[in-house]
Amino acid sequence: MKHAAANGEFPTTHRLYQGDARSFPYVADESVHLVVTSPPYWKLKRYNDSPGQMGHIEDYEEFLDDLRRVWAEAYRVLVPGGRLVCVVGDVCLSRKEHGRHVVVPLHADICVICRKLGFDNLNPIIWHKISNAVFEANTSSKFLGKPYEPNAIVKNDIEFILMQRKPGGYRQPTEEQRRLSMIPKAEFNEWFRQIWTVTGASTKDHPAPYPLELATRLVRMFSFHGDTVLDPFCGSGTSMLAAMMWNRNSVGIEIDPEYCRMAAKRMFDENQNLFSSSSFECIHAPGVVETAMVVNERPVNYRPARPRSRRKAAR
Repeated sequence: MKHAAANGEFPTTHRLYQGDARSFPYVADESVHLVVTSPPYWKLKRYNDSPGQMGHIEDYEEFLDDLRRVWAEAYRVLVPGGRLVCVVGDVCLSRKEHGRHVVVPLHADICVICRKLGFDNLNPIIWHKISNAVFEANTSSKFLGKPYEPNAIVKNDIEFILMQRKPGGYRQPTEEQRRLSMIPKAEFNEWFRQIWTVTGASTKDHPAPYPLELATRLVRMFSFHGDTVLDPFCGSGTSMLAAMMWNRNSVGIEIDPEYCRMAAKRMFDENQNLFSSSSFECIHAPGVVETAMVVNERPVNYRPARPRSRRKAAR
């Protein structure tokens, strides 16, 4: 896919924090226009063993409570009319490991949490994944039960792209922002429909990435040129990369230092490829053990985060 050419005329700023998604007071109130993220898969994926890793929480209710804290922070930093877009799949618990087959309705529980926080729920997109991923916790099989006989398990090969909007008005971009953010007719017709078929991303370097194509669509569909995009579960940096490629600012938060290094390298490499004047910072958030990153054979130390001003973003 072709992307907007970043240049000195439209510089953007990108900040990657090694920090905890459950609290990010260093991001100012109403300073973000779009949140695009995918939370950890409860019990389904094995993440690096980092202190505070939400993907390793055993109790589902505790996991949901921590997610509520993340979405509450997202609500705080979003401008009125801004969106939280959450890519999430339900979790299938196998009969072999849990005594019976159960589908944990994570997407539905997230919708309930967001409604109680004050978000307006909008139509989701159904992402039909084409991949070789494992769809059940603690099993290598995609289904349980003998094939070709009744009562086999329906394969779980979709994820939900949830749409939550912060009330209080609608976005009022400038005429220049509108002009620079136009989506061609063919892409508009393909993207603004409820079922997508997009090939899943490789899990070689990260257990649960989502493809750049997916992030690019969402960034272009629900933000304008010059907006700020936040991903509180930044992972390998896909949302930040899409924002950089399409002249949006971005903020990423990732608790795992190895994934931070991975995201930083992708951002540095892309910035060099674009020959852009975009600025990129790797920042050590308060309360997290400071770690040095090595990018392109050069150590890049996290800069201690300073309190950010409470100046609200343009809406």
